[in-house]
Amino acid sequence: MPKSKEFIDSDSASDQESGATSTSKKPKVKDTTSKNEPSAKRPKTSNEADSGIASKAGSNGERLYEFGKLRYVSVSEFRNKPYINIREYYEDKGIEKPGKKGISLTADQWDKLKTLVNQIDTDLKKFK
Repeated sequence: MPKSKEFIDSDSASDQESGATSTSKKPKVKDTTSKNEPSAKRPKTSNEADSGIASKAGSNGERLYEFGKLRYVSVSEFRNKPYINIREYYEDKGIEKPGKKGISLTADQWDKLKTLVNQIDTDLKKFK
């Protein structure tokens, strides 16, 4: 039986009939990433002209507003309905991708949350 890095060369049928097999190693795939290349950086944020708030474009064209390290708020559309996404991102090979940790709010849930902000601020002050 051939080793894991070898395969049987089946070019000639006469060799197979006589029981002779020739083996050759698979060619190694060369790693194209150079160790000397600088690592990919997070995209720089840009200021939107109308709001003046720093944001950047997401992979689907939505605006991402950063409020913590690798934590963003964005507005997206799913099945023709808008959603507010509050999500933690992670870096994969220098590219930021959305993680599992987060929540998507409907417009109604977002409106309800906005009405609770003053009460939450009041409750938060009790702990300071």
